[in-house]
Amino acid sequence: MTRRAVALGLIGLVWSAARLGAQTGTGTITGHVADSVTGRPVVAVRLSVVGTDRAAVSAEDGGFMLAAVPAGTQRVRASRIGFSAREETVAVTAGESVTLNFAIQPIAVTLSDVVVVGYGTQRRADLTGAVASVSAQDLRKTAVASLEQGLEGRVAGVQVTQGDAAPGAGIRVQIRGVNSMNAGSAQPLYVIDGVPWVNSGVSKRRLGAVSEENLSSLTETNPLSAIAPEDIESIDILKDASATAIYGSRGANGVVLVTTKNGDRASGGRYTLSYSQGSSTVVREIPVLNAYDFATYVNTAFLNAYGPATQYPYGGRPGSLTPDSIRKVMGAGTDWQAQIFRHSLVRDVTLGFSGGDARGSLLDQGGVIRGSEFKRGGLRVNVDRDVSHAFRITSNVAVNRSFNDMVRSSTINGYRSIGIVRQALTYVPMQYVDSSRLSNDPRAEDPTVWSQYGANPLRYTDQVHEGDQVTRGIGGLRGLATLGRGFSLDFNIGANYERRSYDTYFPRTVNEGFSAGGDAVQAGSEFGSLLSENLVRYSRDFGSRHRIDAVGGFTYETNKSTWNSQEVQGFPDDLLGDRVLQNGTNPQKPQSGTARWVLASWLGRVNYSLLDRYLFTATIRADGSSKFAANNKWAAFPALAFAWRAIDEPALKGQTLFSDLKLRLSYGKSGNQAIGAYQSLPAISGATLTLNEVVVPAYVVTQLGNPNLRWETTSQYNVGLDVGAWHNRVTGSVDVYRKNTYDLLQQITLPAAPGGLTWSIGLNAAKNRNRIESLGPVAQQFAGRLGAGGGLEATPFIQKPGLSIGAMWGYKTNGIVRTPADSVAQSTLQGKAVRVGDLRYVDTNGDGKIDPADQTVIGDATPAWVCSVNNRLSFGKFDLTALFSVVLGNSIINADRIRYLSLNGSMNVPREYVTNAFDPRTNPNGKYPMIRQDRQYDARFNDMFIEDGSYVRLQNLQLGYNLSLPRARSARLYVNAINLVTWTRYTGFDPEVSAFGGPDRPGVDQGSYPQSRLISVGMNTTF
Repeated sequence: MTRRAVALGLIGLVWSAARLGAQTGTGTITGHVADSVTGRPVVAVRLSVVGTDRAAVSAEDGGFMLAAVPAGTQRVRASRIGFSAREETVAVTAGESVTLNFAIQPIAVTLSDVVVVGYGTQRRADLTGAVASVSAQDLRKTAVASLEQGLEGRVAGVQVTQGDAAPGAGIRVQIRGVNSMNAGSAQPLYVIDGVPWVNSGVSKRRLGAVSEENLSSLTETNPLSAIAPEDIESIDILKDASATAIYGSRGANGVVLVTTKNGDRASGGRYTLSYSQGSSTVVREIPVLNAYDFATYVNTAFLNAYGPATQYPYGGRPGSLTPDSIRKVMGAGTDWQAQIFRHSLVRDVTLGFSGGDARGSLLDQGGVIRGSEFKRGGLRVNVDRDVSHAFRITSNVAVNRSFNDMVRSSTINGYRSIGIVRQALTYVPMQYVDSSRLSNDPRAEDPTVWSQYGANPLRYTDQVHEGDQVTRGIGGLRGLATLGRGFSLDFNIGANYERRSYDTYFPRTVNEGFSAGGDAVQAGSEFGSLLSENLVRYSRDFGSRHRIDAVGGFTYETNKSTWNSQEVQGFPDDLLGDRVLQNGTNPQKPQSGTARWVLASWLGRVNYSLLDRYLFTATIRADGSSKFAANNKWAAFPALAFAWRAIDEPALKGQTLFSDLKLRLSYGKSGNQAIGAYQSLPAISGATLTLNEVVVPAYVVTQLGNPNLRWETTSQYNVGLDVGAWHNRVTGSVDVYRKNTYDLLQQITLPAAPGGLTWSIGLNAAKNRNRIESLGPVAQQFAGRLGAGGGLEATPFIQKPGLSIGAMWGYKTNGIVRTPADSVAQSTLQGKAVRVGDLRYVDTNGDGKIDPADQTVIGDATPAWVCSVNNRLSFGKFDLTALFSVVLGNSIINADRIRYLSLNGSMNVPREYVTNAFDPRTNPNGKYPMIRQDRQYDARFNDMFIEDGSYVRLQNLQLGYNLSLPRARSARLYVNAINLVTWTRYTGFDPEVSAFGGPDRPGVDQGSYPQSRLISVGMNTTF
């Protein structure tokens, strides 16, 4: 004990001596920091003595004290986000105190200063992960209608595909390529003001007709269309695992953090009004055969198949009209594209009051196909109040209502119910020879035409009703308590609510309702989610060398979804449609369902900064989900990251070339739990069974249990470099990453056994490649078929280890059979009669025959490159923005070509296919098969059905002018153009298409709603 006491005494003496020595020759700096504009004190300003470890933070009154500052001339730096940093020189005398005051200039807080990350914010200079941002100014310069459109072409590695361009339709967003084959997990996680945006997962197909599933259209209302872009202050995209790991099981596909606009109480009441109005038109129309050319084409098909003695339909049969007579009587006939396409009006209004934190918005977006329209109205209230100096409360609540009147633009049916867009291209261009028949009903068609081609497109635009109404609410209440010594508590309660009603009616004048005597569906769904978050935060500077920011806590989320659907047929007439279901005489079996699931999480993150240039981040989140099996309900998702701000190294202080230089390294894991509830459990469903000629109720097994069902996990390495040159006039980031997803959540097909001119240019470019590593016990399998009938039974998307998600599987062709000798050779090879004018197939494996073993990869929907170029010019009060989107190296399945290339005269086709059809006499160099009435759809899915989907698009062009108006703080008038021009070789309406939306069947054109060109004039004012 004596020795220990002596030792402790010696240590105390040494420490006291050290303290006394350290204080020798030092002084104190005191002062205040004020706003140079208002003169008010500024709190939380960081004061540091340059070249030493002495630092302090200003208090509520702006006061500060820097103790133990070495004597002599010192430079003191004052910095805070939202203000220009300033340095002052002061002479420090040993043992004395000197006063130094700062007046710092406020500046606009831009996304280059601070970004939103998971459960907090960070200075961009301190980021260790891959985070990109889109500002409110970027959204205003493009006048987009939805949140996802605001991301298009602005962030490297983010691909936005509007698979169906109907107003309010779904949009597919991919961050750094495809991670999963599970359609439900393809989208990133959206977090709105700290509350995850959760969907019910109830699709329109589930709510639609159960009697004929193949008649369901593929157009879905976009749930995020409820958010008005004008309400958005900023969008931050978390791309690498270091940034997304804090969201654990939902971060594998990336995270999109949306911050909406808050009121500015300090500035008093401020009114903002934004209004725009424009007109949209279809970007292009596809030239098809007119009445005369169609009649000639049909006759040619009969003559080539059966010879000159055949009674061809137009002029070859008694009483029939010749093509010349048809031209004389009907002229060009009916142009169905001109009939269904229109100029549509688009209006967008937003009114905000910043002092009261409230905003309201209205959008009325007419579609370029008659009968389609999307309307949205919403109210948002954001409140941010300091209850006391130690407690702050914020609230963000938004309620939106949308109405979507849809048309059947894209379907999976290959016969007469093919959807309005394909129908406009293939329907016979002759409605009635006797045009007087159209005076009573302009939609009437000749009975013989109806029997062969079904109802004409106008029946679907004017008489088929399909409506989708969604009421959506999202919000949160947050309390922040400051405890002192760098600690604070953060409590958050968030909620999602969605109520959806869907109704449709097919009258007896269309194929879908003809045999049923009218077919009506009324359906609805309701979804609710409640989230509780309890977080502890710690933030502290240790001198000027060390800084720690940490957050940790527990979150709990509960969800419930219910849905029901009722279909009725057999109506006495079509007058009331689906509004009075009891008028129908043939009700179908009702459908309903419910699901509950829970997600509990522990999370933590620590950011450590050494000398403001060596940055470390460690993150972990443990999630527990009720969706998984008993032994696999919990999983942990860790991440580590390091960044080196080389620009702050003393060796680079004197150079003038670089203004920013930072190296980033990271590794982490994130997960995916986007499957339905109860997937790990065995399931049975009700059915009927006939026993002894009596129908009795029964149960059948519809799902096998999976006691080992576990999380889908994505691990990711990332190396990044951020560079700025010439005072950040040129900036750029380069990221190289590798992602590996394992324990895929995928249905497996089991075997049979069980002032002056300024100009800035921004360039984004991303190259993504994905590869399937393993499917477990399955060697290969195929995603769902393209549809039913008309050759759409094909399943071209293969899922096989070594290939990418999106690989297209089929036969290779090599032109047209042009000679009798080639006909004999191909007949032997194909094992059937092959005629001159048919397709030539390639024997890829060289075994002397064409069979399934010759199938190979014939396309890939994954682009080789996704790029964008954003130009911004300003001169005086004028500004010009031009955004170009570039997609290169992707394939598109043009499903219509399956029908077009039959060239058998059974329907109308684009003019190109007839003009370029092979004919030994008139067109021996034709690239398409010979026109023949006896040719059927080719059962072999081949590369003729695939096209290059590359394109360059002038996505947005806006010219603005800043006005000077009495009593207005700001005013800006602009002209905006969206989808102005597209350069592409794709022969369909538009290369930006993906009918099925999910990652398992990407890049398919099933007659999707075509893109429109919108020209609008608008004005933004603030009073």
